[in-house]
Amino acid sequence: MQGRWNILRTGRIDGDGLGIPSMPLAAVTQSGSVRLAVGAGGEARLLVPLAAGEKVGVLEIGGSLQIGVTTLMHQQRAIRFLDVVCKSPDLESVFGEVVDDIVRRLADRKDGVEAVAGAIGDFRALLVPSAEKDVDRSRVVGLVAELVVLNRLLEISPSAWRSWRGPAGDRHDFRTRDISLEVKASLGVGARQVTINGIDQLEPPTGGRLYLAHLILEAVGGGLLTVAALGDRALQRADDPAGLRALLVAVGCTDVRDAAWNRFAFRAEAERLYCVGPNFPRIAPSSFAGGLVPAGVVDATYSIDLSLASGSECQSAEFVSLLQELCR
Repeated sequence: MQGRWNILRTGRIDGDGLGIPSMPLAAVTQSGSVRLAVGAGGEARLLVPLAAGEKVGVLEIGGSLQIGVTTLMHQQRAIRFLDVVCKSPDLESVFGEVVDDIVRRLADRKDGVEAVAGAIGDFRALLVPSAEKDVDRSRVVGLVAELVVLNRLLEISPSAWRSWRGPAGDRHDFRTRDISLEVKASLGVGARQVTINGIDQLEPPTGGRLYLAHLILEAVGGGLLTVAALGDRALQRADDPAGLRALLVAVGCTDVRDAAWNRFAFRAEAERLYCVGPNFPRIAPSSFAGGLVPAGVVDATYSIDLSLASGSECQSAEFVSLLQELCR
């Protein structure tokens, strides 16, 4: 099933005029063919046609699975579907098994709602997420800041998510060719200290340029900056939601709507961009004689005070230009 969902994510299948990427399966109900589909963010879906007036009981199990009724238009006729959506990419293979089980059940009877309910009941233990572990606030702050920048890039180009290289192991958060951007965030009005993780993090790419974007956030109830809001927006804008989702998984966020990642909400207080060069406060290989770290020094984590980096601060217009360069 996963292979078929991946095909649908390419956008090359029009879904027989239903208005969303979908394809029929061999299984049918009394109202028509069951279909695989994908959502706007690439979510794996199963569409089970319902008869006119057919009622659906409470099937929502929460967490990783969402169930509702969706109405789609086909040749000026409204068709109701039981819409089963897998919200967690890491459970997509299990969801594929659920779909296989639904197909088997429909071979014996044509009641789609009953087949879905029975399959979900049998797979409930696998589909209900395990108890959530709290995500440290500093990780949430860091991801929110990177998603703010990512969304600005996606406003310029839907393929710009490919410049988000930190999750893939790059030492800088964003990179295109010889231009890199590191994103740091601080909590609290006037906060100017940030933590640098690694001796190489503030080393520009060879022959290239490195910038540091500093976002100052404030934790507020009902703030608009959350992992869910920013993540959903990015997935809707990206030309390959599955590829972007893989990067989110790499940073430990398997579901942008996971409550563990959304315990905090923020608003932006300020932002600054710095050009990292010889006069920027840092510890990096080029800071030492001969460009070599002293023997025996393996790594370092340290804090810098950006109030002492005013000579390296860029104008706001330069931030816009930098984002455009990262999209080329």
